[in-house]
Amino acid sequence: TTNATYQDRIAAFGPRLTDEGLFGYLISVETIEADNQKGCNKLKKKLDNNSIALVERGQCSFIDKVRNMQASGAVAVVVGDNEHNGLITMYATGDTSDVKIPSVFVAQTEYRDLRSLSLVAKEPVEIQLLKDDLLQWPLLDVIIVVILSPTVMMIFIYVLWRIRQRQRRKQDIAPQQVVGNLPTKIFYRSKRQDNDPQECVICLEDYVDEDELRIMPCKHEYHVKCIDSWLTTRQRF
Repeated sequence: TTNATYQDRIAAFGPRLTDEGLFGYLISVETIEADNQKGCNKLKKKLDNNSIALVERGQCSFIDKVRNMQASGAVAVVVGDNEHNGLITMYATGDTSDVKIPSVFVAQTEYRDLRSLSLVAKEPVEIQLLKDDLLQWPLLDVIIVVILSPTVMMIFIYVLWRIRQRQRRKQDIAPQQVVGNLPTKIFYRSKRQDNDPQECVICLEDYVDEDELRIMPCKHEYHVKCIDSWLTTRQRF
């Protein structure tokens, strides 16, 4: 007696496999009806108890195959791909509440092995369909990706925007040394010219004698403490 393990994928319709799994005897449908290898028709004769029908992908939908085999007495269905390797999830449209048996999909290599075993064995091959502990519901990964991808992308965009805003602010801030090198003067009302401003437009306070004023390249004047703070924390001149 030998044992072999094959990878499969549960269908998106029909019941889930239980923790105990499902025991049965693998029956390749073509051994019963040679022209019905793909299970697109109900079998003329009911399958024996605990039969797990093996059918080939193609010619009709997955749900039709499972419904036909369910009507033919199968306790489960294994659908195999005879052309391509790689697992897929079997989907169905519309109401599938009438499907009472589980079904799984196997890729080309696994299907050909199972088919050969079923065809050459003198006695029906006993198999066990096991619950997939890694992925009980095949749509789970898709759902997680669909939900999380926009959220992750929005977070990434927000963080990137914040970084760029901070970089722009740094670029707009004048270096302390440059600001400190700008000329200054001491204000005296007696020396004020007619067109000279009387107040600092930043703090809106009138100049008083001995106030230190910073002279900007544009010739505007401000309190040193006001303009220095502005230029070194907000924007350059």
